[in-house]
Amino acid sequence: MNKFLLALFLSFASLLAFPSPAQEETEEETLAAIPAILKDVKLVNKAKPNLKARIYFVYQSRSTCSICVLEAPTLVKEYKKMKRKGCEMVMLNIDSSPERAATWAKRAKMDFPIISPEVSMSCRMPWEYAGRPLLPCMVAMTPDGTKLAEASGSEVGELVKDWKKMLRELDKQEARTAAAEAREKAKEERKKAREKKRKAEEEEDESRREDDKTIPTFKPLKR
Repeated sequence: MNKFLLALFLSFASLLAFPSPAQEETEEETLAAIPAILKDVKLVNKAKPNLKARIYFVYQSRSTCSICVLEAPTLVKEYKKMKRKGCEMVMLNIDSSPERAATWAKRAKMDFPIISPEVSMSCRMPWEYAGRPLLPCMVAMTPDGTKLAEASGSEVGELVKDWKKMLRELDKQEARTAAAEAREKAKEERKKAREKKRKAEEEEDESRREDDKTIPTFKPLKR
């Protein structure tokens, strides 16, 4: 009996310790496209991706690209400013090995998330670069993968420097969206109020008609 109770207890404890597939799926659905990928993707460094960033600067690069190496200091400098302001930078590394990528990251002091070359092109990152086929190439996106801007080569550094401007534009866009949603909500509430009033008037008319039926017909007294 004791062994049976112990087995039952351990079974119950395992259910509490490990979430069910349905629970994991629900938690995954709460994250937008990019944060969901960064949550578990393999990195070559110990960076902790910001899963709540408003803008993600995702770019493809490698250590044997001379322009990539030249642009790295600018990216590192701007990242120190942007990472606490709602922006995240992510490298899709395409070096020949994770070791080479890790060595470059350490040497260049790149402390933003660098996705391992083993999975950088298969991690389902919604990275749709459509510009010149020149490294490095970058796409700035919202968490759901909506493209805001893109650049390549030596223009990548200039794009990153615009992170404040992009945040301001995003603020304006979100304010316009919120205002439009508020107008639509107010319109819907007015519609519901009119419908409620109409139903109340119909019920009142129906009540009057019922009252009229109960009033006895007047008959004059005969003399």
